[in-house]
Amino acid sequence: MRIVAETGFQPNAIARSLVNKETRIIGVMVPDISNNFFSSLINGIDSIIHEWNYSLFLAISDEEVEKELKYLRLFKEKQLDGMIVASIHFLEQHKHILAENQIPLVVTGHDLPEFDIPTVNVNNVQAAYDAVSYLIAQGHRHIACISGPLWDPPCGLDRLGGYRKAMRAHGIPIPDGFMAEGDFTAESAYEAMGRIFQAQQRPTAVFVASDLMAVGAMNYLHDQGIRVPEDVSVMGFDNLEIASLARPMLTTVHNDPFMYGKAAGEQLLKMLRNEPVERRSVVPHRLVIRKSVSAYEKNRTKE
Repeated sequence: MRIVAETGFQPNAIARSLVNKETRIIGVMVPDISNNFFSSLINGIDSIIHEWNYSLFLAISDEEVEKELKYLRLFKEKQLDGMIVASIHFLEQHKHILAENQIPLVVTGHDLPEFDIPTVNVNNVQAAYDAVSYLIAQGHRHIACISGPLWDPPCGLDRLGGYRKAMRAHGIPIPDGFMAEGDFTAESAYEAMGRIFQAQQRPTAVFVASDLMAVGAMNYLHDQGIRVPEDVSVMGFDNLEIASLARPMLTTVHNDPFMYGKAAGEQLLKMLRNEPVERRSVVPHRLVIRKSVSAYEKNRTKE
């Protein structure tokens, strides 16, 4: 130990991993680090794995299939102990690589009934249903929807499905042009809101599949001189920090990404310790009522 102190010797982590058969590194792949949802999710993961002396290897895919495949291969090549991936495409190429990897894996933001892979997700259909039902309870009948990308089953298809389910359950038809697809950016929602307002009927409310897109939709309405919520109510999804910073403050669905990350980290650590793991972890949701939604009857113009 005296020689170690005198020479400043540092153990070789790679050599140690070859002996111990572990790297103490967890691979995490997210599509976009600039999105507060994913940065908070990463913090949730780190809060758990740090306690067990694991480090985090971060990969950012930019929602590009080739990058996703490259990083999945890299995780295997680096012999990482486990991996957590968020919102990837899950095409045939992904399935093939994951089947080959044999690395403990937890997936967030997806439900994968055909795979024996632990997942962490919110009930997107029910959460969207609750959000749209709230708009209906406020007297709205002309409700539009800006969905996430439809290649993303939980955040795209399921949230759109919850919107449709609520409208159908309350016997409300959806006019042509009232559904538009975004890609979770404010710019995409700005354009989608413009397409919706080209429909023959104008909505009195819009359900938007993410808070960032909801802000983009409100920006469009502001630029057109359309007041929120006096003329059009806006409902978001996620309850990110931007929801309380927007003006008016955004009514939204609370969907805690930190809890996603924490739950995913806990599940992965159980796998690494050979403990029983939940096949499907569901993160709870709730509505957060702020200022961007108002009752339609109070603001209806006289005919």
